[in-house]
Parts: sequence; structure tokens; C-alpha cells
Amino acid sequence: MMKRERLPWALGWVSLGIGLTELTFPKGLCRVLGASRHNAGLMKVLGLREVVSGLGLLTQRHRRPWVWARVAGDAIDLALLAVTFRLPRANRAWQGAITAAVVGVTLVDLYAATAKRTPPLLRSDAVTPSLGMGAENGGPAESWRGSGLAEDLGTSSRHGDEGEADEVKQRMMKEAERKLGLPKLS
Repeated sequence: MMKRERLPWALGWVSLGIGLTELTFPKGLCRVLGASRHNAGLMKVLGLREVVSGLGLLTQRHRRPWVWARVAGDAIDLALLAVTFRLPRANRAWQGAITAAVVGVTLVDLYAATAKRTPPLLRSDAVTPSLGMGAENGGPAESWRGSGLAEDLGTSSRHGDEGEADEVKQRMMKEAERKLGLPKLS
């Protein structure tokens, strides 16, 4: 499964591939879709749009607007493809394959445009807060308590002075439990 943060990047490469195909073979694409060779200029414009979207997705830090540009382009592509189904000279097999591909890419683009961003701590490549030691894994969650790690993650800037009151230590332990994602024992 592809990571969400990589999906727009992958769509950038898809855009470049589609755009370069439309720029390189505009007359051939018009022929299989049954359109006139005079529409090759429109095909080149569509290819240029794809290349610009692809470069935006690959080079810009904020990719969501570029993904939405792809969704808008998909809507244009689907509308133009719908028109070609009325043309008598179209190759129906190619027309169906191209339309199916555009519909599939449109669904992926919509997913990428509307997907919520994953918080940094919950990314699939990040260490989970419980460090895999939760009660649901059968791991020894209790072993983290009293090891010093819990005190290091407490809210106080001091690190477990011997003279601290028990209630302060308990508060720090509860805060560490929350930060580490440990199950509550009490």
C-alpha cells in the first residue's frame, strides 16, 4: 500500500507520463478517439496541462492545490471523452480503455485531494507512542514504569530528584503513561 504522503508525488510522475504522451502522439490519440487531426492542437494543450501539473506535484512543497488541478483536468478529459463516443470513426476498444484509465486516475486523484493528512506521530514510518508495549500486544507495559524513561517524559523540567513528593512523581508518571500510550493500571 502506498503511503499517503507519497501519493501526490507518484501522481506527479503519472501526470508527466500522460502529458508527454499527449505532446508526443497528439494525432495518433486523436485518430483512436475518432477526432479530427485538427484537434491535435487541443491534445497538445491537454498534454501541456498534464506536464505543468506533474511538475507542480514533483517540485512544490504544498501539493494539494496541484492535486486539485489534476481533478479539474480529469473533469475536462472526461467531458471531452464523452463527446468522442458520438464520433463514428472512433476505435471503441481504445476509447473504452482510455476512458476506464481516466476514470481510475480520477478516483485516485479525488482520494489524494480529499485525504486527511496523517499527524506526524501517527505516520506509518513513525514509532507509535506505545512503542509496541501496550496491553493489547501482551507486552510488559509495566516494565516502562520505574525504568526512568517515564520520568524523562514527565511534565517537570527536573529529572526525578530523590526529595520530590510522591504526588509530583505520580503526576509525572501519569503524564508519561499518557505520552507513551501505556494502558492505565488504576
